[in-house]
Amino acid sequence: MGGNFYLCIMQNIQHLKEEFVKTIHFLHAQGWAPATSSNYSFRENGEVNFYISESGIDKGEFAVENFLYVTPDGKPIDDERRPSAETGLHSSIYQLYPEAHCILHTHTVLNTIISQFFLQQKALFLADYEILKGFSGVKTHEVNIKIPIFENTQDIPALAKEVEVYAENEQMWAFLIAGHGMYTWGSTIAEAKRHVEVVEFLLECEYRKLLLRR
Repeated sequence: MGGNFYLCIMQNIQHLKEEFVKTIHFLHAQGWAPATSSNYSFRENGEVNFYISESGIDKGEFAVENFLYVTPDGKPIDDERRPSAETGLHSSIYQLYPEAHCILHTHTVLNTIISQFFLQQKALFLADYEILKGFSGVKTHEVNIKIPIFENTQDIPALAKEVEVYAENEQMWAFLIAGHGMYTWGSTIAEAKRHVEVVEFLLECEYRKLLLRR
């Protein structure tokens, strides 16, 4: 019984890794993970430890072997490899959102420049877009959604604290780091991927609107 249960768990983890690798390759194919950038993680239901992408790996070549298993505070378990420098942000997001089981962090042209452009107003405000219904729990386009923008600090614990303070008072599906990239998450790998696509679509809409106003 115990052996079969353990085997079932390991098979499920392997399946999740394989599914996640496909998503990582998809994000890379869109040009959303250049030059070995970006980091991703997932965890099983009920688990506090999580799997995170190994640092410095070309995401077009990413494989199931490139995941590290880490504790809630980001320390590798029986592994000498280096996890992402931003593992602490993943830890904070999982603590803030117990329903989250996947986190995706992308570096795209649009999330880099839009986050810089709107940094002074501290957020990107989105309303009346049909695709807003792609965010979990959003049922109508007649909604105002705020994507917060944080300054690009290399002090990850300080940035994680800023995110935590913001989340105590505001609903959040994603956030931007100015000149850096975007974080989003979901209850499944598929939901997190959908949130990435929603944000990137909306960033392009906002960018093209700025061009039309010129």
